[in-house]
Amino acid sequence: MIITTYSLLKEKTRYLQAFFANPRAFGSIAPSSSILCRAMSDAVDWNRIQYVAELGAGDGVLTHHLLRRMQTNATLNAYEINPQLARKLTTLHDARLSVFKDSAETLMPGYDAIFSGLPLLSLPEPLRQRILARIAQALNPGGVFVQFQYTSLSEPLLSQYFNWTRTRVMRNLPPAIVYRCQVAVRH
Repeated sequence: MIITTYSLLKEKTRYLQAFFANPRAFGSIAPSSSILCRAMSDAVDWNRIQYVAELGAGDGVLTHHLLRRMQTNATLNAYEINPQLARKLTTLHDARLSVFKDSAETLMPGYDAIFSGLPLLSLPEPLRQRILARIAQALNPGGVFVQFQYTSLSEPLLSQYFNWTRTRVMRNLPPAIVYRCQVAVRH
């Protein structure tokens, strides 16, 4: 019990240190709760999902959850620019997972679902516009983009590219909003 408590405190401290060292890049003071991960993964029909991307995969909290929900023949490409976190992701040893130490800007097309924990409002304006445009291009027809944020201030930004619905998740530190987005059809 003492080891478990110590490990939990160590993990929380590591998150806080990473956040305070570079809040624009890390974007979170605590790992996503299992309830937030479930709300995100519930936003897609896993029977129809073959190709998945995760942007800002961090240390793999959501990645673990996605791998549990995915079909055995599905693939998950995790994008993480932090070298230490990307290294940790490679230790998951799941044949369906590929880790890319690249920016979300390099996302290639062909995804049925894209999950993101990127701190959109913390990113410089040109970068977040490039990332969202790339996500909209990378989704297959009928594909779903699932983004969580801690504030609703990103809604006008998301509306430039997507039609969306939202779900509040209060049991997370801090509480979060999960956006289920699909490419907006322009006439």
